[in-house]
Amino acid sequence: MNWLLTIVGTSSKDDAGWLLHQYGRVRTLVDTVALALFGWLVPGRSLRRDRQQTLAATHAADPYEVVEARTLLYAVVTGIIAGCCGIVAIPPALRLLERSVLRATALTPILSQSLKFGTSAIVAGTAAGTVLITAGTAIAVHESRWWCLEQRATARERRIDATLPRAVAFMYALSRSGMSLPRILRVLADNEAVYGAAAAEFGVAVREIDVVGTDVITALEATGQRTPSDDLADLAANLASVLDSNQQLAQYLADHHERSREAATATHEQLLDRLSAAAEGYVTVLVVGPLFLLTTLTILGLVVADTTLALRGIVYVAVPLGSAGFLVAVDRLDTTYESSDRQSPPVSDQSCKRAPPADDSADRWAAQRATLRLYDTVRGGHRWLRHPKATLLANPWLTGLVTLPVGIVWVTTTSQSPSLAVPAGLASLAGPISEAAAIVCAGYAIVYETERYRIRRIEAAVPDFLDRLGNLSEAGLSVVDAVHRVTDADLGALSSPLERTWRDVEWGADIETALHRLATRVRSPQVTRAVTLVTNASRASNDIAPVLSIAAAEVRTRRRLDRERTRLLALYLLVIYVAFLVFLGIVAALSATFLPAISTATIEPTAAAARAPSAAGLSSAVGTTAHLAAHDVTIYRSLFFHAAIVQAVCSGLVAGKLAEGTLRGGVKHVAVLLSLAHIAFWLI
Repeated sequence: MNWLLTIVGTSSKDDAGWLLHQYGRVRTLVDTVALALFGWLVPGRSLRRDRQQTLAATHAADPYEVVEARTLLYAVVTGIIAGCCGIVAIPPALRLLERSVLRATALTPILSQSLKFGTSAIVAGTAAGTVLITAGTAIAVHESRWWCLEQRATARERRIDATLPRAVAFMYALSRSGMSLPRILRVLADNEAVYGAAAAEFGVAVREIDVVGTDVITALEATGQRTPSDDLADLAANLASVLDSNQQLAQYLADHHERSREAATATHEQLLDRLSAAAEGYVTVLVVGPLFLLTTLTILGLVVADTTLALRGIVYVAVPLGSAGFLVAVDRLDTTYESSDRQSPPVSDQSCKRAPPADDSADRWAAQRATLRLYDTVRGGHRWLRHPKATLLANPWLTGLVTLPVGIVWVTTTSQSPSLAVPAGLASLAGPISEAAAIVCAGYAIVYETERYRIRRIEAAVPDFLDRLGNLSEAGLSVVDAVHRVTDADLGALSSPLERTWRDVEWGADIETALHRLATRVRSPQVTRAVTLVTNASRASNDIAPVLSIAAAEVRTRRRLDRERTRLLALYLLVIYVAFLVFLGIVAALSATFLPAISTATIEPTAAAARAPSAAGLSSAVGTTAHLAAHDVTIYRSLFFHAAIVQAVCSGLVAGKLAEGTLRGGVKHVAVLLSLAHIAFWLI
């Protein structure tokens, strides 16, 4: 419901509650109508266990019968609407088809009269077409909705598998501190913002234990049956067996953690092999292939026949759609950078909420509530104004507030008066718009990469921080004293944030709040996970040295895998750059030499025709001249420039996705490649 509240701009809790109530009433009415009309068509649960499993995997709040009846209602209503549209559109379409056939065949009057549609034929065609459109639309909507639910379940499975190794490491570390499994699961569920979908999956089991009163073994077995992830299902079943047989939980989690690390290493190697093959395929199919087609079709277009339509299809349709499909495929393949790397929620100062004194008037209390609501509204903006640098680094998109107006001014001042024809008008705006895009991307990339560099420097010190904290804890120091000692050590970029953390402790904050503020300031997923582990382990036991050693090993493993990815894919990043430069060089050479030569060649046959002694020679020369003049070389030069711009954007995004796992990492490559394209065409 957050999207609904955002659309209507509601900030008051009373208004939000009213909207939620109205939305619930409408949803209840729709479900009641759906069950009344189509409840009898819903198959039994035993017949569609696959769809029940899909709903369970997506954590759907409604039972299968309600979802299926609602889907049938949507399908029937959509089919009826499509059928009504068909009733209106089919008769004109049949008349248009009739005229087109008669015009194309040019038959005799008798045969033409026999091919004309009569009134009965129009009615029969309209009825048949309406039935087909209604049924086809209803079936398509019904199956599409279930297909979307299946895709949601698949996406959830990917997120669970990506976050499960870190969740297992967290559970193992807490078990080493002597914490029981129900409490471990509860702590894991409370930190869903840190450990992602795996924690949310165990959170359902925790709610069953706390709310329904289910025992932990039954809740784990239900989780294994409900989850879409086979790995989590095996883990839940094994945990239930460990509890049922009174085995050592820490030992089992240690073995499972070790197997998970080995499996993660093997999976990472397979992922790198697949990404390498994908990078080679991209360069071959979507860089070299379009270059070959552009060259061939240009030569054919200037010598034999017009090929501008095919060239436009390659430049404006094939390359963007192919690159988009490649990015989607890589995103489904690469689960390393999932939503598990979310920031820890900021620790805010919670003030005590007190009831108004009995002698206060209702008007005074209403005024105070209005003041508090106003404070909540402006607090975010006030925080942004107090810390503009930190706000900008945490939100690189804010650079658009400056770069977008600059880009608009640039387009306005540098673009020529666009032609009334749509293709010519767009061609005249392509250069300024791409230059403005390079400016916007450069601003975003500078801020984004600055923040990434800062986070990388801090994360490089995290293993040493955990090791030193663990050694001091093993020596008998408390967590507070250990943090004080570590603050005096040289930990590189992490030293300054740790000093602020210790000042928080000196000024009265407890160690947990100070560490959470550290995670909020640093905004690093690794620091957030380390802080979460330290704070929760310290609540269970004073001996947190084994826990910290596990956390340090986990961070080192992750950093090693990231370095391997960077090292291997840097070669393919270079290949993408070289391929683009080759593409740019050939396209620029064609624009600078081949096209001017063809343009010059159109003048020579005309002069030869003037001196031709025979009419045949004159006819041949004029025909050649007319053909070459019909294909203006400026069209091809414009297409070459557009091809370079499209290729720069697509190659930049692909390079970022392959090398860093995110499209945001490709923004800097887009800025660089766009700049290279403009420099190349500016030089020619």
